[in-house]
Amino acid sequence: MTTTRLKILLLSLIWPFVLNAQSIVDIINSTEKAVFEARAYNSARLQTGTVSGFLLSSDGLAITMGYIFEKADSAVVTLRSGKTFEVERIVSIHPPTNMALIKIEQNRQKTFNFLLPAKQSFKQNEELLFFTHPLESEDGMTLAPVNDLAFFPYLSRAGIISGEYNTRSAGAPAINNKGQLCGIINMSRNGMHKLLYNTYLLNDSNWVNINQPVKNNTFYKEKRDILNPLLSQSLLNITCQQYIEAAKNLSKYIRLYPEDDQAFCLRAYARYHYQNLVGSREDMDICQELNPHGFLQYYFKSLFDLAVEKDNEARINLELCLDNKVDFGPAICQLAKLNLENNNDVRTAFDWFTAAIDADSLLAEAYYERARLRLRHSSDEEATLEDIDKTIYLEPDLPGIYSIRGTIFFSKQDYLPAIRDFDLAIERDVKDVHAWFNRGVAHYNIGLHQKACYDWDKAGKLGNYEAFKYISRYCKNVKRNVYGR
Repeated sequence: MTTTRLKILLLSLIWPFVLNAQSIVDIINSTEKAVFEARAYNSARLQTGTVSGFLLSSDGLAITMGYIFEKADSAVVTLRSGKTFEVERIVSIHPPTNMALIKIEQNRQKTFNFLLPAKQSFKQNEELLFFTHPLESEDGMTLAPVNDLAFFPYLSRAGIISGEYNTRSAGAPAINNKGQLCGIINMSRNGMHKLLYNTYLLNDSNWVNINQPVKNNTFYKEKRDILNPLLSQSLLNITCQQYIEAAKNLSKYIRLYPEDDQAFCLRAYARYHYQNLVGSREDMDICQELNPHGFLQYYFKSLFDLAVEKDNEARINLELCLDNKVDFGPAICQLAKLNLENNNDVRTAFDWFTAAIDADSLLAEAYYERARLRLRHSSDEEATLEDIDKTIYLEPDLPGIYSIRGTIFFSKQDYLPAIRDFDLAIERDVKDVHAWFNRGVAHYNIGLHQKACYDWDKAGKLGNYEAFKYISRYCKNVKRNVYGR
């Protein structure tokens, strides 16, 4: 069996709900028509870089990695059909990721196949089809899951991924089971650490206009500098928890751009995480001196304060952060949590969590906190369930989230889904006493008395003394060796 056929077979098992109108083969074929290799050349026609990319519109707008254009005099893209087209101009750059929006020259008004971004982001453990570079993967495809999730300023929600492919695959698209674009690959320059950027970044506010031919880069230093990958590599390193590598890249960047307060702020964050506290404080001081209105420094300071339980100092820094960037979702969410603990103003906290969601629709913690408020203070179970479902979609490892959803199903006497969620809650935290107790009640209500007594026994040993009352009342006729240890 060929590699392609094997992948199609695997996809048919992993993607059982592919739309009827679009087979897996159709998804592969249509995507391959939109994917390309981008190559850049200097004035001596020597190749300066090779990455992947894909088309976003029929008139030749496309996404690839910007760093290959930094020292380039010209560039081309080659579709998988073998057809090659000139890169007409660089339209804009997204410095936090180094993604570049480019315009490909059209021959005789040729229209291109292109990819449609998905309405929903990827999920943890979701199997995706990565259209990696053909020289780095058989048939130019890699089937793999999103291993983990991460959240960091400028990148929002990103996926941690892995694979044998290397830097030629930077800029390659990830496709979901509907044939829609749901992520873009980037990686460290040594290829060891890989991230999947979410497609929401294609519409965020961090894009910088360039709008010039590739050959003009050598004449406009300011625009050429934006293509430098050191900052985006540093953010990638931090998101992958490679803090020393991040600090090294930021030090290189700072030598080139010593007035960039953001770089000092990021290096302070990286140094803090490998216990270089003196260096971290020095960087924060420089950042403050360069730009006292930078929002990120105050947000990071608040995180450092919270780590040592300095809630008042954290609150001040979060307020300063929002004074300088009113729509920064993570700070809105964190300040809402602090204020709720301090004054128990539920209505205001609810509004703030909603504002955080409006600022960043991928911020799982805001949905999570709003769901917890709704669970305690609202009778609208459907709205609560919507928030919980969104939280689980975005970040399934938040504490107790399955236990919360199980409790809602339980209250609706929907015991089978409640038990499934309590199973997941216990799988993630074997000491989740509420999940043990409530699963016991759910088991009892569907007639599984032995399992119920086992669960209550576990809950009792974890400190829920109500569970022992249930055992004495309902487990008299159940043999102890069934549930006892």
